[in-house]
Amino acid sequence: MLFIGSSLRSVMNALIDGVVMRIGLALLFGLVFGMKHYGFWLGDAIAGFTPFIIGIIFYASSPFRSRKR
Repeated sequence: MLFIGSSLRSVMNALIDGVVMRIGLALLFGLVFGMKHYGFWLGDAIAGFTPFIIGIIFYASSPFRSRKR
């Protein structure tokens, strides 16, 4: 299903990046792996690559390439 301007993809991308990955990775590295404040920083830094990866997957997917302009 196609959305005008891919707004649903943008919202989902922001939610995954801002909530799931950023908080999840920060807690994983900071608390579970015992890295303390370095782990929180590392989780925040790594989560910044999430929109890039999701964008590449969306670009490589067939709905994007076959979309009529």
